[in-house]
Amino acid sequence: MKEIAQELGIDTELVIRDLEFHRGVGAGYLSQIEQGVNLGRWEVVAFAATAFRRAASHALILDQAELATALFADSAKCYDRLHRPYSAMMWSVARNQQRASASSDRSLLEFATSEGRYPSERFGELAYPLLFERAAGFGREHTRENQGRDGRFRRVVDELTALSTTPLGIMGIPIASYLNLATSMEEEADPHDVQYYLLPFLNAYALALDTARSKKFHWRRLLMPFHPIEPDILSVLFTSSLWLKRHGVDLTGFIRERTEYRLASKLLSEALERMQA
Repeated sequence: MKEIAQELGIDTELVIRDLEFHRGVGAGYLSQIEQGVNLGRWEVVAFAATAFRRAASHALILDQAELATALFADSAKCYDRLHRPYSAMMWSVARNQQRASASSDRSLLEFATSEGRYPSERFGELAYPLLFERAAGFGREHTRENQGRDGRFRRVVDELTALSTTPLGIMGIPIASYLNLATSMEEEADPHDVQYYLLPFLNAYALALDTARSKKFHWRRLLMPFHPIEPDILSVLFTSSLWLKRHGVDLTGFIRERTEYRLASKLLSEALERMQA
């Protein structure tokens, strides 16, 4: 990954320093929380979650996949404290599918039992556990528990359809793209159909990468919210690969075949391969 970063004109020495800075910020905030300081301030937890997530992406650029996994897990813990549905995606990319499942199920259950009082700022984020639920294969076995999960899944899909054009996450990808991808993952589905619904994510990433690189001063130092190994995209791909692997499809190969976006494809496929190793 370092070679790709250098090809892209990223200063890896600055990335090393920025990783340590954000890792330290996250650890400092988390330490305060665990010691009972600022317990009532959600912003402190949010700062820690964001810092750990950025540090994890830095670690991937520096070929430190094991550290990236640990930092994504730290980020997931913070998002869990905030009861943010996004935590399911962070647990997934941290390769802890058991915690991702618990987070996902809790988010959908909280919505189902909220009787219309579910916080509006979290509502759109329910697209994340929907994706994890279907990618992980809940519903394959017709147990009572899975039937309950499937019922909550379909209810939330129906509710979120009204927000189809609403942008989600740092990439601003419409919620409809998440819903289409999640609902395409029926166990009997054709893997090519699932790959088709990944295209909006890959196209948005390629455009964002080209735009970010045009701002040369900020790009070299990664002084922007968008990250070359953007967690929003990486987590969608990593989670989707759970379903595709069960159907005998290697997602990294599909990404590499997108030669019209050579650098974007190279970055994403290499990052995904390292996280799956």
